[in-house]
Amino acid sequence: MSDSRPLAILIAEADELVRMVTADMLEDVGFQAIEVRTAAEALAVLEGPTPVSMLVTGRGIVGDGVALAHLVHHRWPAVGIIVTSGAGSDLQRALPPGTRLLSKPYDFADLIHEVDAGLAQVQEAPATAPVLPSGVPPHRGVDLGNGLGTVAGPSTEPDKT
Repeated sequence: MSDSRPLAILIAEADELVRMVTADMLEDVGFQAIEVRTAAEALAVLEGPTPVSMLVTGRGIVGDGVALAHLVHHRWPAVGIIVTSGAGSDLQRALPPGTRLLSKPYDFADLIHEVDAGLAQVQEAPATAPVLPSGVPPHRGVDLGNGLGTVAGPSTEPDKT
């Protein structure tokens, strides 16, 4: 069964004008754009019912766009990632493997080129879930330590209410 819905691209950008213009550019070529302002909002979308194919995140969003890129790379390896920044190419070393860097300000052609290249890159990658090395306990929902917040985990204490 073929899914005829447009591919969803999540745009995490603090600057409202940049976010809106980016969404308009992507919608003009047939993508579904989902706009958020923070890393926490981006995670809520990624954990939701809409399958996201690509994340376009600003480096300076609340919650840190680079930390968000790393988290998405590990939790959702099939999601392509583009980090936008005016800081220059030195940032590339801090990004997870396969993440594309798009310098601000960017134009329509640059954005579409990076999205197409990023989507092609993740479609070529094997769709296997990451495997934890032996002896590494699964994540239990502790503080992420990178500004993304905490996740409620199972309590070891009995409920006293």
